[in-house]
Amino acid sequence: MNNKVFRIVIIVMLVAIVLALILTSVVPLTMQ
Repeated sequence: MNNKVFRIVIIVMLVAIVLALILTSVVPLTMQ
């Protein structure tokens, strides 16, 4: 696996995790 591709995959996964955490923390506030 190419090093650059591997780095992009890690960045995408981290961004997805951060977005998921933000969504799970924002949605309960908007649902109230």
